Amino acid sequence: MNHVNLFVAFFALTAAFTTNAGVLENGSWSASGCGVMPETPVIDSSSADAFNRSIGAINAWQKQMQVYHDCMIKEANADSLTINQAATAGQGRINEIVEKINAEVAAGKQKVEQSQSASPSLSPPPGAAPGSLTY
Repeated sequence: MNHVNLFVAFFALTAAFTTNAGVLENGSWSASGCGVMPETPVIDSSSADAFNRSIGAINAWQKQMQVYHDCMIKEANADSLTINQAATAGQGRINEIVEKINAEVAAGKQKVEQSQSASPSLSPPPGAAPGSLTY
Protein backbone atom coordinates (compact mmCIF):
# COMPACT_ATOMS: atom_id res chain seq x y z
CA MET A 1 0.00 0.00 0.00
CA ASN A 2 2.88 2.37 0.73
CA HIS A 3 4.17 2.03 -2.82
CA VAL A 4 0.75 2.98 -4.20
CA ASN A 5 0.63 6.09 -2.01
CA LEU A 6 4.14 7.10 -3.05
CA PHE A 7 3.28 6.60 -6.72
CA VAL A 8 0.10 8.67 -6.45
CA ALA A 9 1.95 11.45 -4.60
CA PHE A 10 4.79 11.38 -7.12
CA PHE A 11 2.37 11.49 -10.06
CA ALA A 12 0.41 14.39 -8.55
CA LEU A 13 3.58 16.38 -7.88
CA THR A 14 4.94 15.64 -11.32
CA ALA A 15 1.70 16.72 -12.98
CA ALA A 16 1.56 19.88 -10.90
CA PHE A 17 5.09 20.98 -11.68
CA THR A 18 5.49 19.87 -15.29
CA THR A 19 2.73 21.97 -16.81
CA ASN A 20 5.35 24.43 -18.04
CA ALA A 21 8.44 22.36 -17.46
CA GLY A 22 11.62 23.26 -19.24
CA VAL A 23 13.33 21.05 -21.77
CA LEU A 24 16.63 19.29 -21.11
CA GLU A 25 18.33 18.24 -24.32
CA ASN A 26 21.97 17.23 -24.73
CA GLY A 27 22.83 18.73 -21.36
CA SER A 28 21.28 22.11 -22.17
CA TRP A 29 18.14 23.30 -20.37
CA SER A 30 15.70 25.79 -21.84
CA ALA A 31 12.35 27.16 -20.75
CA SER A 32 9.38 25.80 -22.68
CA GLY A 33 6.47 27.95 -21.51
CA CYS A 34 7.98 31.41 -21.79
CA GLY A 35 7.84 31.93 -25.51
CA VAL A 36 10.79 33.02 -27.58
CA MET A 37 13.49 35.07 -25.88
CA PRO A 38 13.13 38.69 -27.03
CA GLU A 39 15.55 39.63 -29.78
CA THR A 40 18.18 42.14 -28.78
CA PRO A 41 17.60 45.47 -30.52
CA VAL A 42 20.22 47.08 -32.70
CA ILE A 43 21.51 50.50 -31.74
CA ASP A 44 21.34 52.91 -34.63
CA SER A 45 23.64 55.87 -34.06
CA SER A 46 23.41 57.29 -37.56
CA SER A 47 21.53 60.33 -36.25
CA ALA A 48 20.14 61.72 -33.00
CA ASP A 49 16.58 60.70 -33.96
CA ALA A 50 17.66 57.18 -34.90
CA PHE A 51 19.61 56.85 -31.66
CA ASN A 52 16.61 58.05 -29.61
CA ARG A 53 14.40 55.46 -31.37
CA SER A 54 17.02 52.82 -30.51
CA ILE A 55 16.91 53.84 -26.85
CA GLY A 56 13.10 53.53 -26.91
CA ALA A 57 13.44 50.05 -28.44
CA ILE A 58 15.98 49.10 -25.77
CA ASN A 59 13.65 50.27 -22.98
CA ALA A 60 10.79 48.16 -24.40
CA TRP A 61 13.17 45.22 -24.88
CA GLN A 62 14.34 45.42 -21.26
CA LYS A 63 10.73 45.10 -20.05
CA GLN A 64 10.14 42.10 -22.35
CA MET A 65 13.42 40.53 -21.25
CA GLN A 66 12.47 40.92 -17.56
CA VAL A 67 9.17 39.08 -18.17
CA TYR A 68 11.02 36.34 -20.05
CA HIS A 69 13.69 36.11 -17.35
CA ASP A 70 11.11 35.86 -14.54
CA CYS A 71 9.25 33.12 -16.42
CA MET A 72 12.47 31.20 -17.08
CA ILE A 73 13.49 31.36 -13.40
CA LYS A 74 10.03 30.19 -12.33
CA GLU A 75 10.25 27.19 -14.68
CA ALA A 76 13.78 26.36 -13.59
CA ASN A 77 12.78 26.45 -9.93
CA ALA A 78 9.73 24.27 -10.60
CA ASP A 79 11.86 21.77 -12.52
CA SER A 80 14.46 21.72 -9.76
CA LEU A 81 11.76 21.11 -7.14
CA THR A 82 10.19 18.33 -9.22
CA ILE A 83 13.55 16.62 -9.74
CA ASN A 84 14.38 16.90 -6.05
CA GLN A 85 11.02 15.48 -4.99
CA ALA A 86 11.21 12.64 -7.53
CA ALA A 87 14.73 11.72 -6.41
CA THR A 88 13.71 11.83 -2.75
CA ALA A 89 10.69 9.62 -3.47
CA GLY A 90 12.93 7.20 -5.40
CA GLN A 91 15.38 7.05 -2.50
CA GLY A 92 12.47 6.36 -0.15
CA ARG A 93 11.28 3.48 -2.34
CA ILE A 94 14.79 2.02 -2.47
CA ASN A 95 15.17 2.31 1.30
CA GLU A 96 11.80 0.60 1.86
CA ILE A 97 12.76 -2.27 -0.45
CA VAL A 98 16.16 -2.69 1.23
CA GLU A 99 14.59 -2.62 4.70
CA LYS A 100 11.98 -5.16 3.63
CA ILE A 101 14.53 -7.59 2.18
CA ASN A 102 16.78 -7.16 5.22
CA ALA A 103 13.83 -8.00 7.50
CA GLU A 104 12.96 -11.04 5.34
CA VAL A 105 16.57 -12.25 5.50
CA ALA A 106 16.66 -11.84 9.29
CA ALA A 107 13.33 -13.65 9.70
CA GLY A 108 14.41 -16.44 7.35
CA LYS A 109 17.71 -16.88 9.17
CA GLN A 110 15.96 -17.02 12.53
CA LYS A 111 13.47 -19.58 11.24
CA VAL A 112 16.21 -21.81 9.83
CA GLU A 113 18.31 -21.53 12.98
CA GLN A 114 15.31 -22.42 15.17
CA SER A 115 14.42 -25.44 13.05
CA GLN A 116 18.01 -26.66 13.01
CA SER A 117 19.03 -25.92 16.58
CA ALA A 118 21.16 -29.06 16.65
CA SER A 119 22.88 -28.14 13.37
CA PRO A 120 25.74 -25.66 13.06
CA SER A 121 24.63 -22.05 12.59
CA LEU A 122 24.31 -20.56 9.14
CA SER A 123 27.21 -18.64 7.71
CA PRO A 124 26.93 -16.25 4.80
CA PRO A 125 28.80 -16.89 1.56
CA PRO A 126 31.96 -14.86 0.94
CA GLY A 127 31.23 -11.18 0.29
CA ALA A 128 28.54 -8.99 1.77
CA ALA A 129 26.14 -10.77 4.06
CA PRO A 130 22.54 -10.83 2.85
CA GLY A 131 20.49 -8.31 4.76
CA SER A 132 23.46 -6.09 5.48
CA LEU A 133 22.77 -3.53 2.76
CA THR A 134 21.99 0.00 3.86
CA TYR A 135 21.42 3.12 1.78
